Amino acid sequence: MVMGSKSQRKKLFLRQHPICCFCGGETKAVEPDHIPSRVLFDNRQWPEGYEFPACVKCNRETRHDEQVVAMLSRIYPDAKTPEEIKETQERIRAVSYNYPDVLIEMQPTLRQKRNAAKKYNITIPEGMTSADIPALSLKGPLVNKAVTNFGRQLFLALYYKHTNKVLPRESGVALLWFSNLQIENNELPKEIAGLVSNFPKLERCNTNLYEQFFYRYIISDCGAQAVFVAFFRQSFAIFGCINKDASKFKLPEGAIILRPFEHKNA
Repeated sequence: MVMGSKSQRKKLFLRQHPICCFCGGETKAVEPDHIPSRVLFDNRQWPEGYEFPACVKCNRETRHDEQVVAMLSRIYPDAKTPEEIKETQERIRAVSYNYPDVLIEMQPTLRQKRNAAKKYNITIPEGMTSADIPALSLKGPLVNKAVTNFGRQLFLALYYKHTNKVLPRESGVALLWFSNLQIENNELPKEIAGLVSNFPKLERCNTNLYEQFFYRYIISDCGAQAVFVAFFRQSFAIFGCINKDASKFKLPEGAIILRPFEHKNA
């Protein structure tokens, strides 16, 4: 039986990358995982070279979170072309069908709108009130869980891509994330943003994808520490600080530490 080219590529990929890069380097990889997920990109055209070795459980670990993140990434700027509008509506429908509580959580209270208007000096047009501000709440527990779990997998993958090493179980990923409103008001931690100088090329068929997703990073010479910042369109950004020894972290304010995935009954 002659294997098709897809099967041959998969076999070659797993021979070159035999260990899952998401759960501490102790599990055999059995399939490639696309990080970031194809669903985040227009027409599912993800960057070339962004496939990562995964076990079955790790490959399924963020499938729910990816739908939420794909929807969030299309919040800003507004979709303009018919294709963009269609994909945005599809992402919203997917979350509405599978995780309706997320959409409920994202509806801000009037107090939240008023507080945002005051904090960010949002001008309310004449004839409108705070209730008319087109804002969403992105800091509820369901949204936060989806973004941080997705971010953990993203930074485990990017660390592997740029070091060819799997982060061990004792390592940690400290995460922070910021909405477009926070980014526009310069709330990104400058001490972190100033570190990341590497800017990789993200393309598909010679078309750059920077308007949909891009990131910057820096990794220490020995690979013990790394810093990444990833931007999803103009909608939000995630910071990830990695230390191979989680006990040695000096946490940025508000950050939480996540470890490589550990599956029950694994």
